[in-house]
Amino acid sequence: MNLPLVARFTLSRAIAWRPNAENQLLARARSGDREAIGVLFQRHRDKILRLTFQILHDREAAEDAAQEILLRAFQKMPSFRGESEFSTWLYRLALNHCLETQRIRQRREALLESHLQVPIHSGSPAPRIEARLALEHALDELPEILRFVLILREWHELSYEEIAAILHLPVGTVRSRLHEARKKFRQSWEAQHGDL
Repeated sequence: MNLPLVARFTLSRAIAWRPNAENQLLARARSGDREAIGVLFQRHRDKILRLTFQILHDREAAEDAAQEILLRAFQKMPSFRGESEFSTWLYRLALNHCLETQRIRQRREALLESHLQVPIHSGSPAPRIEARLALEHALDELPEILRFVLILREWHELSYEEIAAILHLPVGTVRSRLHEARKKFRQSWEAQHGDL
């Protein structure tokens, strides 16, 4: 049946807010229902965009990454077996994509600096408030795994179990890494700005 655009939009909204809607949407999405896929992605797009920006620190690169992640998720949707939450699966795709993007960028910069003698100047993004810059700097001081654990827990409010599934770590390790991340973050912040 070919529904008018308004009717399809109303259907999408009704599906999106029904109890147990995520499971129903996933079932429809796995069978190739583009509307269900669109609703699912719309629900999670802002979170994925925030995560990509927090890792890549560049608005344009983050938007490109979020688009690429959603495209990959669309292509892999039939293989999603539901062994984890959809959001966990999507975060894992996002994290893997961002890590690969960072590795490529680092290799490119290393090549330019070492072989071509071109200095890399990380251009300052649009002016931000001082607190935001200080926060990002303190996060960047953390080792990669500690930074990811802290971002996923504090900014994305994921459970220990969700973080463990995304990072392929035992829950106990997530707890200890989070404790270490908070401690190191506090030390870094206090070294630069005094007490939190």
